[in-house]
This record gives sequence, structure tokens and C-alpha cells, in this order.
Amino acid sequence: MNKLNAITQWRPANILSATIEPKPFCLIVLNQPLTKLDTFRQLWNNASFKFVADGGSNRLYDAFQDDVKSLEKYLPDEIRGDLDSIRPEVQDYYTSKNVTITKVDDQNSTDFMKCMDLLKEKEKEVNQMVSLFDVVAMPALGGRFDQTIASINMLYFMKDQVERKVILVSDENLTVLLDKGSHHIHCLRDLEGPTCGVMPIGSPATITTKGLKWNLENHKCFFGGMVSTSNVIDSDLIEIETDAPLVWTTEIKDSK
Repeated sequence: MNKLNAITQWRPANILSATIEPKPFCLIVLNQPLTKLDTFRQLWNNASFKFVADGGSNRLYDAFQDDVKSLEKYLPDEIRGDLDSIRPEVQDYYTSKNVTITKVDDQNSTDFMKCMDLLKEKEKEVNQMVSLFDVVAMPALGGRFDQTIASINMLYFMKDQVERKVILVSDENLTVLLDKGSHHIHCLRDLEGPTCGVMPIGSPATITTKGLKWNLENHKCFFGGMVSTSNVIDSDLIEIETDAPLVWTTEIKDSK
């Protein structure tokens, strides 16, 4: 495998840290059950922008409807989508709190994509075009399988925006897409791991890794063959080289 000169640096768990400042990111709340509230609160505190994708507004509202102070604390910057999912009482509540709610009629884009367009608008407003905001979507995996696949597809859809990293957060995992080339993943093992996975989705990939319990050496991985699930982080630095895009996922440690 030919190594590229450029090595992409990753620090995905920084978004969960209360002590390490991550690169500025936008938090997008998706339409999946919002259950890991400690994780959500830390992401909210660390985020520069907070957007909600249509039905995600129901999830945000339901998560805090029995806690008025929290409900009023976690008001997003904007709710955007085709608005076919937001419940009337939820829309009325956020309208009463002066939250901007924008309907976008475009059936060729998901509500996640509509929120991405919103982020690009905000970046132009703040003249943030040299160093783009990263994107953190939660809850992005689990729940409806088609929505999970749509979230994974967004990783592939966004992979050419090399200045912007997209991180999917679920109840149990942080998930990113590693494009073809060389990658260094800096792990925070007090926040993530030990279980991890390296999985090509869509096409085979020949993979070499360092820093895992079971490393790969120029190994061809593909669905229908071998994929590296249930692997274990064995170092603070994981090195991965791949000739095709693949998904890296690591478990989130429960807060004590």
C-alpha cells in the first residue's frame, strides 16, 4: 500500500471532555431517542452552535419535559427541516421561547443535510470559512435502521470536506469516517474504549493498523469476509492506513 505524506489527525473524544477544549463544533440533534443525558449535556456545553433537525425537537423536548429549568436551558439556536415530524405542542413551546423554526421543502435532502446547510450559512455570517466548524450529531445511531444508515451515509457524503470532521454520537459509540490514506487517532482512554471497530462500508479496504490488540497488516476487509469488530484499543495513539474509506467506532465509557 502506498503511504500518503499527509497524516490526518483525529481527536474525537475531545468533544466529551470537560477539561480539554475541542476544535469548535456544531451539535445537531437528530430524531432518535435522547437517553444518555450526561453525554448530551457535555456536548451541549462544548458546542458553538446547537441545531435541531425537525423531529429531533420532539426528542429534545421529551428528554426534559419533566424538568422545566433544563427544558428552558437547552434551547437550540434553530430548528430546521421539512417539519413533517415536529409535534404541534413542541413547535408551540419552542416558538414561545423565540427559537427560530425554519421549514425547508426539499425532499432530496435529509433534515440532517438541511442542518448542514444552516451551518454553512452561519459560517458565512461569522466569516468562518478558513477553519470550518466540525459537526457532532446525536443521537445518530440506533433506533430506526433507515435513519442509522442515513447517518452513516452522511459521513460518506461529507468525506471530501477535509477541513471539517463529522462525528456521530450514539448511546454507546463515537463513530467517524476515515478516508483513504493515513490516520492518527489520539484516544482519551478515560472517556472511550476499550472496544472499537474498523469497518469498510460500501467497498472493500486493505487496512494496516497499529495500537490495537488485534492489528491488521495489509489485510483486505469487506462485508461477506472479515471486518474488524470487537477489537480493543491498546494505545493512546491508533495508526490506521487504508486504501478506501472505512468507519472507525469506539465505545463511550459510562460516566461514574
